[in-house]
Amino acid sequence: MRHRLAITIALLSFVRPVALQAQTMGAYLADRIDQAPLPMTDRVTDPQGTTYLVEFERLVLSLRNGNRFRAVVRFRRTLTSVGGSTRSLARSTPVQSMTVNGTFAVTGSAIRFTPDPSADTQGLQMLDGTVESSGRIAVPFDYRNGAVSRRRILRLKHAPNIL
Repeated sequence: MRHRLAITIALLSFVRPVALQAQTMGAYLADRIDQAPLPMTDRVTDPQGTTYLVEFERLVLSLRNGNRFRAVVRFRRTLTSVGGSTRSLARSTPVQSMTVNGTFAVTGSAIRFTPDPSADTQGLQMLDGTVESSGRIAVPFDYRNGAVSRRRILRLKHAPNIL
């Protein structure tokens, strides 16, 4: 009887990542970048003095069956100055969007996203995030604007009613 109990406990601890995967399926909405709530604006100036405002509006992550994911980010990028010459910020900049599809894997509390290779995802790399709870995921992401690169942490919350 003790051997059966030990084997059962061992098997349950072995399948825990699979159970965690099942709990994390569905749609997630980014509610923070680092500690700032969305939408968030970031001012980026390159060494030549070109300044952009990057406004992150929304990011939705969908974890699907077969360990597939789809991430859609909506943002605006406005050129505000070139070498000290300021442009008017009153102009409306169109919203841009980017969609990334790929696979994900959960191991313990780590979640790894691997984008599918395509022309749109050229230069995107694997991202290692953290499953903070069954309803929260933290994912680092890098973005580049001109010669400036930034690393941010997206905080996503399970949002089953958005899709």
